[in-house]
Amino acid sequence: MKKFNEIIKEVNKTYQKIKAVEEKTNELQSTYLNIVNLKERHEKRKTVENELIRLEEKKKDLQITIKILNSNAKLSLYNEALPVVLEVLAKYKNKPYGPKTEEKIRDEIKEKINCSFYISDRYNSQEYHIIPLEFSGNTYNIECGPQYIDGKQKKLLDDNKIQVLELSDITLYYASKEYIDNIPKRIKELKRLYKKAYEKQQELSEICSEYNSLVVGNIKNIYKDKHIFPNMEI
Repeated sequence: MKKFNEIIKEVNKTYQKIKAVEEKTNELQSTYLNIVNLKERHEKRKTVENELIRLEEKKKDLQITIKILNSNAKLSLYNEALPVVLEVLAKYKNKPYGPKTEEKIRDEIKEKINCSFYISDRYNSQEYHIIPLEFSGNTYNIECGPQYIDGKQKKLLDDNKIQVLELSDITLYYASKEYIDNIPKRIKELKRLYKKAYEKQQELSEICSEYNSLVVGNIKNIYKDKHIFPNMEI
């Protein structure tokens, strides 16, 4: 697993690659868009059409790459930051989590890993919130908390007093826990399965149309984008 900062550098480089693809696309489009004669414009576009399609596909791959890199970055930050968070919290074991203690913990964590931090306790859910400070938006914000082990879940706060948990007690919430090493291979597999799903949906659409052509009276139709039950609905 690469370091968080290393992955962020890859994200930035990928954005630069997208920009280069967009510039090349604009350059090719300018070769025919300014031609007044429609027939000539069409003929000129045909000469660059394959390259435009290739660039469009390349841009899509780069955009998917950024999404995967962002997921990897979040997981990497979680693995780097959580041990530091638990180390700091250990100093405050069984202390009430009041405003002053919250501020002390936040300041110490900020100094160590440049992340803001707080513990939430609401709606019967307790969570650690780790927020990297160099980024706008919430792409890399982390929410994590106790995982269920043998049907039981430890507390982060017990009667508002700080509890010290082990790394193994905590799990990442609302995010993938899979780190993807081979991004091009994953993109290829995603696109293969997407294409397969699309083809199956078109096949299902044809079957639904054939079925619906036989429906009479108030027998229910079936649709490709609606749940179809095992037993025929009438």
